Amino acid sequence: MHIAKGLQKLQIKEFDTEETCFEEITQTFGTETTEYLRGNWSLVRSASVLAFKTLTDSNKESSLVFSENTITNHMTKPKLDYLLQTGIITKKKTLALSSRKNVPYMFVHKTIQEFLASLYIAMNRTDIADILNVIQSVYCDADSILDIGQLFIFTCGMCAPAAERMSQYIMDVITSTFESKLHSISEQAYDLVSTIYLAQHIVLDGFIERVANKQPCLQLTLSHVAITCSNFENEKIKEKDALKTLIDMNISNIISLNTQFLTSAQQESSYCCIKEIISQSRETLLYLWLMGDGPFDLHGLKLKFLSISKNSDISNLDCTYIHACEIFAITPLSEERIFQSVSVTGKNIRSLKLMINTLSNDFHCSTLSNLTTLHNLIFGCEKISNTQLYYLPQSIRKVVYEFVNVSAQDIKSMVEWSKSRDACVSCELLACLYTDETDICHWMQQQDGIDISRCEVDSTFIYIFWSTILSK
Repeated sequence: MHIAKGLQKLQIKEFDTEETCFEEITQTFGTETTEYLRGNWSLVRSASVLAFKTLTDSNKESSLVFSENTITNHMTKPKLDYLLQTGIITKKKTLALSSRKNVPYMFVHKTIQEFLASLYIAMNRTDIADILNVIQSVYCDADSILDIGQLFIFTCGMCAPAAERMSQYIMDVITSTFESKLHSISEQAYDLVSTIYLAQHIVLDGFIERVANKQPCLQLTLSHVAITCSNFENEKIKEKDALKTLIDMNISNIISLNTQFLTSAQQESSYCCIKEIISQSRETLLYLWLMGDGPFDLHGLKLKFLSISKNSDISNLDCTYIHACEIFAITPLSEERIFQSVSVTGKNIRSLKLMINTLSNDFHCSTLSNLTTLHNLIFGCEKISNTQLYYLPQSIRKVVYEFVNVSAQDIKSMVEWSKSRDACVSCELLACLYTDETDICHWMQQQDGIDISRCEVDSTFIYIFWSTILSK
């Protein structure tokens, strides 16, 4: 519409010297919107080519700011002049985004660039495979995949086949990221959760865009699902209905499920939805976050990652395939069930995070000794017993203590334990309550066999990072 109004204002007529007609685009936007574009389709096409090619440039800087040579590779100089006059492309002598010279061009806004790039996809439906290969070569990991969100949303309103494949690709990238970070997932879980929420929001907006543009029903992929009170119970009706529809479409193929809710009469539907996903996706569900009240039967799940907190009451947990696990302040009954399962079937767990009230009884310690491949352990208990450290398996390589009450003697015992290991072990004390005045940093600096990377103490908190040095 912006181009059309610009052409009308400039009284540019019949710019095309070739017969070009895009019936599908006319059907998408309507004849009124495209009235002033009928004789200038090649100008629109050239702008869309430029938008797509720059947006998928492997150099991020060049994707936003580009030279005149880049533009004239895709259009003639007169076309560039008209796009400058309509304001679609801007030219400035100095652009803060670029440190190079002679690159004064950019689209008036990235959203315009993304819209035209999506238009390019819609106008080249026969080349969708090649187009998607280009997108995948540039946006290939979780750090960049969300950058194509707006491009995907526009594509949902213009080209259903491409949008469906793009949604599948977005989910595949997230799955691949889970796999690559699995062994350290406990330390990076919050980043992954954020990615799930953002990706779901993008797919949801794309589905709503399809409805707004009266496109045929889209079979979008949503294999990573986040359900909370806010996004499932309190959102606007269209967002709520769209999310339910997307979940129903993918109910048997969910790979990860993140839940944050509290059981109440208003949230009963979200609880039922979570149970349904667990029931219907038993063959595919690999990553599960459970936060909230209620019983959950995990029979048949082959989870690779489990995070459980609050009053979630789980049963029939099989830890055989779990590589990383997080346990936060759960009910005594669930705690007993989980530790029993971990003790019997948890031999493949490499990363374990325990944020519970205490960790001192013999049952807990014997459970830790059975985790023969445990590599990373994070403690977050109110009080820990130094004797439990000697129950840790020989496989342990990193121990982190978070928000625990410690004394100077506790720290000395931890250091002595780390020095007793046959392999190099790194230890971290993070924001722990320090209860006496001993100059522990001075004491540690006098110890042989350890390398101290951080030692800070104040009246309330202490931060000490150290690792053992193996003798030659």
